[in-house]
Amino acid sequence: MGKGARSPFSCLRRPASNGRGRSSRHRPAPHHRRVMLFTLSLMTAVFVATAIYFVVSRRRSLPAINLHLERIPPIEHGLRQLAGLTGGALYEGNKAQVYQDGDLLDALYDAIENARSTVHLESYVWNRGRTEREFVELLCRKSEEGVVVRVLVDTVGAMNASGQQLNLLRESGVSVGFYHRIIRFNIHRLNNRTHRKLLIVDGKVGFTFGHGIRDEWRGHGQDEQHWRDTGVQLEGPVVCPLQALFAEDWIEATGSPPLDEGCFLEPRQQGTVTSHVVSSSTAGGHSSVALLYMLAIASARHEIIIQNPYFVPAPALPDLLEKMVARGVKVRVMIPDRHSDSPIVRRAGQRLYQRLLRAGIDFYLYEKTFLHQKIVIIDGVWSHIGSTNLDARSLALNTEAGVGLMDKDIAAQLKEAFERDLQHCRKLTLEQWSKRPRRQRVLDWCAYQLKGQI
Repeated sequence: MGKGARSPFSCLRRPASNGRGRSSRHRPAPHHRRVMLFTLSLMTAVFVATAIYFVVSRRRSLPAINLHLERIPPIEHGLRQLAGLTGGALYEGNKAQVYQDGDLLDALYDAIENARSTVHLESYVWNRGRTEREFVELLCRKSEEGVVVRVLVDTVGAMNASGQQLNLLRESGVSVGFYHRIIRFNIHRLNNRTHRKLLIVDGKVGFTFGHGIRDEWRGHGQDEQHWRDTGVQLEGPVVCPLQALFAEDWIEATGSPPLDEGCFLEPRQQGTVTSHVVSSSTAGGHSSVALLYMLAIASARHEIIIQNPYFVPAPALPDLLEKMVARGVKVRVMIPDRHSDSPIVRRAGQRLYQRLLRAGIDFYLYEKTFLHQKIVIIDGVWSHIGSTNLDARSLALNTEAGVGLMDKDIAAQLKEAFERDLQHCRKLTLEQWSKRPRRQRVLDWCAYQLKGQI
């Protein structure tokens, strides 16, 4: 082939290099790279936004209730309707025992110690420490004795659990379930947790409470390291619906129904307390617990007492409390002061204080330690104890459980504890609260904008 002739394979030759070992002909132009980056960024943003939507949109509705106060009877006359409207029923002939602070953990321990057939324990908080070790040791021993033991914990609430202790449970034959595991195909349930605190032993003894398996619940609320809380032990027909709540969450978490013979027994009366169970699940529909609070408060004629660690209710509840004060009902609310495990929730709640103080509601800030109980007392005759906070997370997102108790003695015990707690409170005044710096008010407003998710 001549010197000037072109090779038939010249079209396959590598193009001339630009000096960096790569042909400039194959390098994307700058504007093409920008388009590619923009497209990838847009696709990522759409994916993240879609995931967030599915996480935060799975919630119960807070019922928009049109209450005619003049038509709502006193709670002692309308209790059956109250129970029915909130998905429950009245159970007569129960025995109830209130426990304060660390005494509740002792009662749980004793009940498990005396178990003969089944132990069902459900908790949101499960942290490593002395309390965890003591309960794990006891549960393992009961399982080895032949008792069927099931422990259900929330996946998020148990993030600080000891893996070694959980393995000890499994190795001893204890069935351990995790509610709404954080996995790829479960991402839409990430924001929906079980906040129920339940113990049911032998189908005969039931507990509901605000405590968790964590060392801060030991003791008697004497300092910052020991929290203030309340729970109740129940015997009688009302234990059956508590057992049903545990079974509901257990089946959702594990897919395995608890079919043991000792789970659901023939109801037998054990005392004189009339009770009903109220609960909410992570499914859709309206919040039964929110409806319970609204109806119970609207039925008051003389006095409403509320103790709760988180006070960021939907607007309907503050509106109703204002109406109750105008009706002549004394309303007292006790919440934590600076001791809180969620400062943003405390700050969001502060957004409501001024209007409620102006309406005549008495607000008390508990200063001794973290006040964690969830108590409502109406007219000294009815009370509610359980796991439900007065915020959107409890009322619209999480599973919750509690019991209503129509009993003057129980209400008197809880009111007496409230009066003792007042010794460690400072009472807010409208004049004092109105003088807060503007910066604090702005921060409260910002936190309140997140009220739907905190």
